[in-house]
Amino acid sequence: MLMRIDKTLTATERAAALVAVGLMLAIMLVVSADVVMRYLFNSPFAWAYDLIALYLMAGVFYFVLADAHRQHAHVSIDILQERMGPRLRHGADLVTALVGVTLFSLIAYIGIERTWESFNNDEVLAGTIAWPMWLSSIIVPIGSILLVLRLMLQVVVHLAGLAGRCVLPADDTARASHSEEIAQ
Repeated sequence: MLMRIDKTLTATERAAALVAVGLMLAIMLVVSADVVMRYLFNSPFAWAYDLIALYLMAGVFYFVLADAHRQHAHVSIDILQERMGPRLRHGADLVTALVGVTLFSLIAYIGIERTWESFNNDEVLAGTIAWPMWLSSIIVPIGSILLVLRLMLQVVVHLAGLAGRCVLPADDTARASHSEEIAQ
């Protein structure tokens, strides 16, 4: 059952990461077009900064967060972990995952409240285009919830590891292969 949950979550994380790639492409296109309009026609896009800063950048960050965590692509200090035995490593990773679940659950909760409030109040950005603020706010809880789900799965994996059982062998394999990539 955990393998099925992991595969479903991985597919969802990859889909969100693809959305982030599309948003990054949109950033590059908008910035390029804005530069052309500014310097060739002296008529920059008044809405470019708002779109990029409030919507596209938030999506790039939050939509790739869980997938990057799954791949162990975040910056980490693993000098001590390399010297730890398997049980101590599972314990340290369990504590880290529990702290992450707590923190990102709080971020998701506050983000959901903020999105709901923004949606109910019909909040819009004051500017050239009245962008709805809830579209920007909803990005935070979506990405945070994906990360919380990944971290909760890791909690289960590390609890099983402390009990001496391996329920998702790919976790340690991914870490080992990522460490080898960095070393090369």
